[in-house]
Amino acid sequence: MNSKPARLETVDALRGFALAGIVVAHMVEQFIGSPRHEGAWLVESNLFDQIVMGFTFIFVSGKFFSIFALLFGMSFALMMRSAELRGERFTGRFLWRLTILLIFGVAHSLIYRGDILTLYVLIGFILPLFYRWKDSWLWWLAGLLFLGLGRVIFLAVTGTHTLLDYENGPDSPEVLRYIQVLQQGSFVEVLQENLVHGFAAKFDFLFGVFGRAYTTLGYFLIGMWLVRSQVMANIANYKPRMKKFLWQMPLTAVLCGIVMGGLFSQFAQPIDFSHWGPALTIGFYDVANIALTVFLISAFILFYLRNPQGWVRYFASYGRMALTAYITQSVIGVLIFHGWGLGLLGKLHDWQTLALAFVVISGQMFACRWWLSKFRYGPLEWLWRCGTYMKFIPFRLSRDLIPAQDSAR
Repeated sequence: MNSKPARLETVDALRGFALAGIVVAHMVEQFIGSPRHEGAWLVESNLFDQIVMGFTFIFVSGKFFSIFALLFGMSFALMMRSAELRGERFTGRFLWRLTILLIFGVAHSLIYRGDILTLYVLIGFILPLFYRWKDSWLWWLAGLLFLGLGRVIFLAVTGTHTLLDYENGPDSPEVLRYIQVLQQGSFVEVLQENLVHGFAAKFDFLFGVFGRAYTTLGYFLIGMWLVRSQVMANIANYKPRMKKFLWQMPLTAVLCGIVMGGLFSQFAQPIDFSHWGPALTIGFYDVANIALTVFLISAFILFYLRNPQGWVRYFASYGRMALTAYITQSVIGVLIFHGWGLGLLGKLHDWQTLALAFVVISGQMFACRWWLSKFRYGPLEWLWRCGTYMKFIPFRLSRDLIPAQDSAR
């Protein structure tokens, strides 16, 4: 008999799936956390590279980050509901838990600019404000955020599309300078670069016209609703609907892409996103991303439910050690690409970095399964839990529990 509720195993597996997608996105990007400047690339793109880039743009970029955000909202709701069942208040503990996560996030941001933990913490701090909202209010607010409410407010208030004093695009001299620091700089120089300039670029990407923070809050709210409405507790009952999503969502994404492409073709080139037309058109890209995210979630859950005890169960172990695995994959990535490590940034083809991603994913999945056969939590998860409750939490599994828990996984 399984030692954990099926809904938690499904959530853990989906989190592991999101982690795998994030590895692919970051590895193909070569852990730069910025647009790619062709002037810093030392290999010429070939057909296989173009196929990989097209695949990652359509099915990976922005999608697995979104799944992770959805799961963050679900985790919050699960913790709040569990505390309520025990007759406890968890809001203060949750905010303290986020404060500890912020420490992990800031440290992670210093080695890799593409960190998402700091964003989750900043948005997470306001999440308790929405916990008592009616379901209809959550959906309305999430819908408005998905359609670009944050972008509209930002552009109306600032009159521009960016918080930076330079264009953060693939042709930007500033982007080229930054990538060259990654290629040639020492470990300390990279830390200094990310400390001085990295957070400004991050906050622009999160809160500017392209603002990922706004859709992140939307995903948090929907994740919270999925738990509160008991959808995740009865996920198998929604298989017919998820099967419909397998064709409805790609069709929605294609239609949005056609409309977006048609509108962008009518704007003066190069496109100035400080104007309302181009800024609002980005909303079609967001909706296409959301549709493909729903497609990926549905496809994975349906696949998982077919045989949860098959090899796909390795995703559950992976997901249970999400914090450790997420930071570890970044450490591996920067060691491979940055100049103070192996220095391969700009020297590998995209098909090669995709192959590396699968090697890292496989290694992490097996390592996580082995670790959880010996320990209750991943190492960083354990530190986080001890800090949350301000006490020592047992770490190793008891000998009499190891066989039963291992077989359950």
